[in-house]
Parts: sequence; C-alpha cells; structure tokens
Amino acid sequence: MRDVAVVSFAQAPSVRRERDRNEVEILMPVVSEARERSGLGKGEIDFICSGSSDYLAGQSFAFVSGLDAVGAWPPIAESHVEMDGAWALYEAWVKIQTGYADAALVYGFGKASMGDLPEVLALQLDPYVLTPLWPDAVSLAALQARLCLDGGVVTERAMAEVAARDRRHAKANPFAQVKGDFEPAKILAEPYLVSPLRKHDCAPISDGAAAMVIAAGDLARRACPRPAWITGFAHIAEPQDLGVRDLTRSRSTEIAAERAGVGKGSLDVAEISAAASA
Repeated sequence: MRDVAVVSFAQAPSVRRERDRNEVEILMPVVSEARERSGLGKGEIDFICSGSSDYLAGQSFAFVSGLDAVGAWPPIAESHVEMDGAWALYEAWVKIQTGYADAALVYGFGKASMGDLPEVLALQLDPYVLTPLWPDAVSLAALQARLCLDGGVVTERAMAEVAARDRRHAKANPFAQVKGDFEPAKILAEPYLVSPLRKHDCAPISDGAAAMVIAAGDLARRACPRPAWITGFAHIAEPQDLGVRDLTRSRSTEIAAERAGVGKGSLDVAEISAAASA
C-alpha cells in the first residue's frame, strides 16, 4: 500500500440559497485555492475526480460543466462519481494506490436549492416501487429513526445532545451554515418536522463546494510540512430498498469501525444518525 495524504483543502461557504452564482462560479475559487495551497503545479496533479448529482441540475452529464473550473490546460485524466465528494476521494485514493497517479485533485459541489429537493431525491429511488410513492429523504430517515427509538438503540435526548455538540463545534468553522450554542432541552421542545425527527435532526439544504489535493509518499512530504495521512479507507454500500436490511443497524459503519480497530461497543448510533445536523 502506498502512503497517501491530504495536502490541501478548500471550501465555499455552505448557504441555504446561492442566488448570484452558478455551480461553476461557486466551484472555481475553491479549486484554485486547493491547488494553490497544495504547492503543486497543474502538471503535477495527474488525476482529477469530482462528485456531484446530475439530478440537482436536472440534466444529463451536468457535471461536465464543473470542468470549466478546472481549466482546459494541461490535458487531464478525469473521472466523476454520481454521488458525493467522499466517494470521489475514494476513487482518487484507489487511483493513486494502483500507481496510475501520484497526486489528485478531488472536488464535490452542488446547488440543491435549484429545485424541490424532496422530489428530486425521490427520483433516485427504485422507479417501480418507491418513486411512485414520492417519499422524501426526511420521511425515509424518520422511518429508520422510529425503528431505532422503539428498539432502544437511541433516544431523542441523545440525538439532541449530538446535534447541540456538533453545532457548538461548528462555531469554529466560518463556512458552516448552522452553528452556535444550543441547549438539548430547548431544541427538544421544538415541534416535529417529520415525527420522530425535529429540525435539528436533519441536515440543512445547502449550496456549496469543497476541494482537496491528495498526494503519495515523498510528493506529499514535499508539498506539505504536515500532511494528513490517510491510514485506512474503504468503500461499502448497503441496499437502498426498504425492507431489505435491518434499519436499526448500519453494517457498513460497523465494518468501517472494525477495520479502523474500533470496537463495536464504541459505536454511538446517536452520533451516526445526528451528526449531519451541523
């Protein structure tokens, strides 16, 4: 296995609605900043991978427009995943592990405010059984939350405590959309958004982008005085269809924890379910 590290990172502010800029305009300064911070020249970054969803833009191959932020020169080896930046990072890491690249630029972007997000996300579900029901993402999460609550896996109080903690930690992040000091008792007094979930349990709709540069071995050491080494990585997917798996557990999370040497008893389901609220 090759040693691979993150050598730079850049992020655009996460906002509820970006009114003045399109996806490329949001992405361009982020990509430029990540490249500049890496200390690597354009020619030294030999692979680029992006993560986004064409559903948000409402057209096929919408991600191609994002390449305008990368630039037309020098020629690049490029890939895209129809998902998020984390999956794009994994593909870039694999590319470096296989020896096809020594450094990679990874970015994720999206403008979720352009349409009705609940309906847009429903279109990604099984087209024969689930999409005709038009279940939104929050309602699907609420089904899982109800099972976990009834099964004693987590409590509403524990979920509120994690949301309050994460929003408190986000105070140090100038790009976070939701941050500040929140008391669990007060946010538990708020009405349900979709029972048993309240607003603090759900991730806010955000427009934004993020980018990073990763590099292998000596190249990473030269580019950055303190590289953030990736000591373990895995890509695991679970079935999306309702009723196919036990919704009170996340086997992919358990496997990732096992590979990282974390005991099963150390997993905090409240953290898994509520961490996205910040």
